[in-house]
Amino acid sequence: MSLINKVLRDLEARERDQQTSQSRPVLADLRAAPESPERSRVSRATWLLFAVLIAAIAVVVAWTIGRGSGKAPAAVVARASIAPPKAVPVAPSAVASPKARASQAILRARPLAKPAHAPVFVSSARPPAAPHRVTHRARPASASISRHRKPLTATEQAQAAYRRAVQALQAGDSGQARAALRAALRARPASLRPALLLATLDIQGAHLRSARQVLRAALHAHPRALPAVMLLAQVDLRQGRPADAARTLGGAQALGAASHSFWALLAASRLRAGDQAGALSAYRNGLKRFPGDGSLWVGEGLVESQMGHTGRAHLAWRQALHCPLTPVLARFVQAQLQGGGGAPQKR
Repeated sequence: MSLINKVLRDLEARERDQQTSQSRPVLADLRAAPESPERSRVSRATWLLFAVLIAAIAVVVAWTIGRGSGKAPAAVVARASIAPPKAVPVAPSAVASPKARASQAILRARPLAKPAHAPVFVSSARPPAAPHRVTHRARPASASISRHRKPLTATEQAQAAYRRAVQALQAGDSGQARAALRAALRARPASLRPALLLATLDIQGAHLRSARQVLRAALHAHPRALPAVMLLAQVDLRQGRPADAARTLGGAQALGAASHSFWALLAASRLRAGDQAGALSAYRNGLKRFPGDGSLWVGEGLVESQMGHTGRAHLAWRQALHCPLTPVLARFVQAQLQGGGGAPQKR
């Protein structure tokens, strides 16, 4: 594109020089002879031929540059025509003919040689890597997979039997549940949950001797298990041994201090054993920790009434009416306050 601009600028500069040489005031006082029509036609044809030749040269040069740079020739010609020409000084004596100028333009329009510092394109593809050699190591005999089923541990057997017992109870089969619980205790005798559940089922089924054995074994393995202590006291009460029940519960007061059911069971055991003062003490200790328990107020009023303290008994029963009560205890308290007397009957 710079070569075309240079050729065009050269031609324009020479035309300006010719015009200035004709208008030079050498013979200003003389008139120019009129130019003949034939000569003017010849000069116009010459200039028209010269313009066509220049356009052909420009197209050839643009096509050559377009092939080298990858751009369209039309865009190059358009850019060459838009670029403003610059004046190039030319000697006035060196006036060349149109043919000589065309030959010089053709020589100058030849494509330049590729410079030595042209960029070298290097492929970014990675060389092929050598294949990795796979080595197989033999597995040791200890790491091989065994197809034999691994036997369950004693703890796992006990847990599985306990789950079967719970499922049997949900299905309503207490006999199957008791068998599964015994299997759990055979697998792991120190299991507490199977022992408590089996003792509860034995008490409900009137198997008191079996329940006592199970609970004693559980307390031997877990001496601080409060549920086992309370179940054993209930077995003693059902077997008619309230003194043993009171003795068993009295030794676990530190464990059952935070349970209102423990104080009620201890007081009932002492009362049935004939220890009214001990029963009253148990009710009062329980009410210190649970002042809103209505059953404890009812029990204290009953002990006070048996001891002949009618005023204290009525005061305790009135306090019980301000606490939640079962329908049976509520009717008993109202009957006592109205002077009906009698102990509450369990349905």
